[in-house]
Amino acid sequence: MNEHREIGKYISILQRLNNMYFANQLSFYQIGCGQQFFLLQIYKNPGMSLHELASFGHYDKATATRAVKKLEEEGYVLTEMAKEDKRLRRIYVTDKAAAVVEKTLESVAEWADIILKGFTKEERDAAEQMLIRMAYNASHHIMEQKGKE
Repeated sequence: MNEHREIGKYISILQRLNNMYFANQLSFYQIGCGQQFFLLQIYKNPGMSLHELASFGHYDKATATRAVKKLEEEGYVLTEMAKEDKRLRRIYVTDKAAAVVEKTLESVAEWADIILKGFTKEERDAAEQMLIRMAYNASHHIMEQKGKE
């Protein structure tokens, strides 16, 4: 069991390097690595709510709120009151976001190529599937622990 005790260390290193890469790639657009995830999710899911956005990435509502606020300040997203429930706000990307979304999507593909350099197609697929399983396991464990509080 202990032979894999450093896997978290390498996940953490990858995350920090990921953040540095995206901060560098997106600095021209005045957004950091923290906002790129949120912008892409809003782009892929127009009209999603703040709660849906936060839940999708396993973020707390305050983090999602700060990210959306920053994106609004830069003119990349806008929020509108939902027609079905005036307490709910829907989030959409603006036309101004097109260039940053395109650059972000390119950067996502480039980053995958960088970190998977030398991997076969099968290894790339396997690595992705293993990370998905790890994320699921972690999420499931955290949810179980919340239920015990």
